[in-house]
Amino acid sequence: MKKIFYILILFLVSCQLPDNNTDYEEGLVVFGKIELFEISGVAIGEIDTIRVSLSSEIDANIGDAESLYINNANVTITGAFDQNQNDVRTITLNTINDLGKYVIDQNEEYKIWPNSNYTLNVVYEDYTVSGTTTTPNYLTIGSIEDNYNCEQCSDPTIYGETTCENSGETWTSELQNIKPINVDNFDNINIVTDGNWLEDASILDQYTIGTDPMISSIELSRYGCSVGSFASKPYFVLDIDDQEEEDNPNLSAIRILSYALENKEMGLEPINNDGNFFDYNQNEVRDMTLINTFYDTTDVFKIWKGPYLRDENYNPYLQNPFLWTVETSPSPIMWLYFNYYGKHLIVIQASDDAYYDYLSGDPLGQNQYILPDSNIEGGYGLFTSNYSKAFFININKTD
Repeated sequence: MKKIFYILILFLVSCQLPDNNTDYEEGLVVFGKIELFEISGVAIGEIDTIRVSLSSEIDANIGDAESLYINNANVTITGAFDQNQNDVRTITLNTINDLGKYVIDQNEEYKIWPNSNYTLNVVYEDYTVSGTTTTPNYLTIGSIEDNYNCEQCSDPTIYGETTCENSGETWTSELQNIKPINVDNFDNINIVTDGNWLEDASILDQYTIGTDPMISSIELSRYGCSVGSFASKPYFVLDIDDQEEEDNPNLSAIRILSYALENKEMGLEPINNDGNFFDYNQNEVRDMTLINTFYDTTDVFKIWKGPYLRDENYNPYLQNPFLWTVETSPSPIMWLYFNYYGKHLIVIQASDDAYYDYLSGDPLGQNQYILPDSNIEGGYGLFTSNYSKAFFININKTD
């Protein structure tokens, strides 16, 4: 089970900036989260590492930034940790003397409940801060049928109407059907394989074959209306529900995480349509490379995907996992969610209200004079919780 939690990393993605400026006051900075992951209809919870540090002014001259981390604070979480949800107790986290990290004792037995309050308290010298998260209640996901008006050049390798006409081609429009995929395959496969798919993704091959495979496959294309932007043709559409009632006033952000399980796959650089090879590592020799990287050097890819990261052999690779935050459903899943071919684990995370509020601030620091909205009383940071479900999908290369 812990292998699942290792890949559920908290990414802080923001789409807008507020206009509120906050006067700086020195204080404790605390970050922590609680993860709930549903397996076989049961939500299994875990307290992730808590980080504690001191804040610093923007223009402060700090010779050793690591000196800001606090390794001798008193860190506790109070909430419903027993089999009876009405029983409330306090758990103390232990320092590991490593950059302000605090973890729960490995021998501590506890349960995390959905729709329950958990309060983090941190005391250090004269500082006392706290933050409360209400764990999301539940999460349902489905894949629904949809339609998309595909407008593209009759030669899909050509981008732009003007370029298309100048090349003697015509601009076409066609209403295309978007079929649903299987999003109910994680539990059965994970139980049968005992979670070993995380170390050896080839175990999943057997579930991608046949007339009705457990793992659906999509054909990832580099051309036509399948690429271009977030308005491109979706490969499938997810219907996501994390609210118990339609009139629930609580707001939530949904994170969709696409985790490539075969991103390290090596192979010969592929041959393209004109008989030449894609020189992934740009050494003018057809040799071994990271074969599953979604690779292209056209302008549209440079805008949306590039520049590519490079390893020590100049093999190109991209961010993994890729994560995007949405607020509405249904959610179309298009090319930008996938940086690799091969098997993927798709994780859907429903956040608590605290994370939604945090996104209304500036968590990426695009404006260094604006502080994100925080639920840490008396300090800075975020104490949040997620509810996650997952499914497998296979990505085939078509061109």
